[in-house]
Amino acid sequence: MSTLERDGPVIKARAPHDGRAVNLSLTDSGLRAITTAFQAHTEREQQWAGSLSTDEQQTLIALSEMLTAHSVHFAVKQRE
Repeated sequence: MSTLERDGPVIKARAPHDGRAVNLSLTDSGLRAITTAFQAHTEREQQWAGSLSTDEQQTLIALSEMLTAHSVHFAVKQRE
């Protein structure tokens, strides 16, 4: 965390409720970096999926939904 704070993408501040804890916040530059990284990741996924046929894409979606529907170990946003 110290490196991230030093380099500028995060700000660290003491938590008001507990002096031992800290709150981390993204700076404007940190938010831009995260947004850029997610956009690049989404574009790569779209390129990968675009190389599949429509049937293959549907199979991938169905398998992904099965994996996430039965997971109790992490929170997953379900497809609507």
